Amino acid sequence: MANHKISTEIRNVDVVVVGSGFAGSAAAMTAAKAGATVALFEKAPELGGSTALSAGMFWTAPSIDSYSKRIPLGNGELGAELVLDFPTAVEELRSSGAWVAPEPTNNIMTFGTGYATDIQALLRWCHQEIRNHGGTIYCGTPVVDLLTDERRITGVLTRDVDGALIAYEAGAVVLATGGFQGAPEELARHVGPNSDRLLLRSNKGSVGDGMRLARAAGGGGTSGMGTFYGHLIPWPVQQFQPEHYLPYSQYYSGSAILVNLFGQRFADETEGDELLNQALVSQPQARGVLIFDEHVRAGEAAAEPFPGLGAVDRYSAAREAGGRHLEAASIEELVDGVAAWGIDAEALSRTIHGYTRSAAAGGGIADGIRVSSTARAPHEGPFYALMVQPSITFTFGGIRTDTTGQVLDHDGRPIAGLFAAGADIGGLSNYGYVGGLAPAYITGRWAGISAARSTQTNPPPTPEAAAAPAMD
Repeated sequence: MANHKISTEIRNVDVVVVGSGFAGSAAAMTAAKAGATVALFEKAPELGGSTALSAGMFWTAPSIDSYSKRIPLGNGELGAELVLDFPTAVEELRSSGAWVAPEPTNNIMTFGTGYATDIQALLRWCHQEIRNHGGTIYCGTPVVDLLTDERRITGVLTRDVDGALIAYEAGAVVLATGGFQGAPEELARHVGPNSDRLLLRSNKGSVGDGMRLARAAGGGGTSGMGTFYGHLIPWPVQQFQPEHYLPYSQYYSGSAILVNLFGQRFADETEGDELLNQALVSQPQARGVLIFDEHVRAGEAAAEPFPGLGAVDRYSAAREAGGRHLEAASIEELVDGVAAWGIDAEALSRTIHGYTRSAAAGGGIADGIRVSSTARAPHEGPFYALMVQPSITFTFGGIRTDTTGQVLDHDGRPIAGLFAAGADIGGLSNYGYVGGLAPAYITGRWAGISAARSTQTNPPPTPEAAAAPAMD
């Protein structure tokens, strides 16, 4: 680590939390309620991270068994703790006074269970509770380095709004910076060359700060580094700002036929939009075409995917966004129209008819790709085609931790004083997706209480130790 000119001012707290999304906010609130003095740092001008852009559905796997089936490559220990802690977390949210739906929504992302919430009110609750328990929140203040005494992490080095470097001595540090989806070089390394074609569907500040800090301190990584959450978006779009993230998402794609630019299917569509979104990245130019009929367009494509999101005609939204689209009176007319986009008409026709035959037979295999027993072929005109591209909301791989939020090195040994939560940690999701808000809040609770407890058994670092950099 490079040498830093540190301010003569050195401040003391028990716990530092880096990042103010749901994970960081939950960690800071939990630590403060446990009696720790807390400082929460957010590098952006406003609080909330990508959580502030979300629809507010607080959900996860309904059972350990369903978790294992949906995320067979996930960390089973983390997954089991997540499922077991979910009911307690829901009750905590209800105790805030913010709106939480009285009844659960089932089959979220084809399998999950959860509750619609007022996520903005929940963020405000977390931040007010931090302040009520003596904590301090800093916006526009990035953490630029970890501090260590060569035995444990002893605090952080921050840059305040005036550019001054200030050291914060702390008994524990929690990293919750939201993943690395905004870092092109990390995506190229882990997702591959087509990562350059991913639309960023999150706050732009999640550029892997937590992972960088943890790596520098010796933290280990996880599997699933090339997997992520996102939704199919029309191609092209004239603009893509936070207000477009939800209405442009084609949640209904699991009820359509999805083909690549060769006119071929490459995945079982009924697995769901968030899995199709990942599968599309490896296809030519990371582009595909959704094909569906009026039954899907008037029904699922215009319905509310889950309570609180709102009903939107997503095909119309895609068309108005500038997405390449086509409407036809027959499948044959649709195939001819899509062929004008450069997709082989014979291959596309063969794909659609093979899918239709397999669906009519109750499922099977068409051109080497599974057709689910629940698949429904398009047969009610008019028929629609929409070109789509993948997006990324947050990454699934990241910092290696245990079920207490403790950061582990490559050999599985704890790094004293260092914890992580939310999208900064890896292992909970791996290709399959087990939720965003619920894992963020719950892992934030794990890290917050563990960080607070660690300060009760470890004396505060000396000023000299706090000023020492983590590494070269």
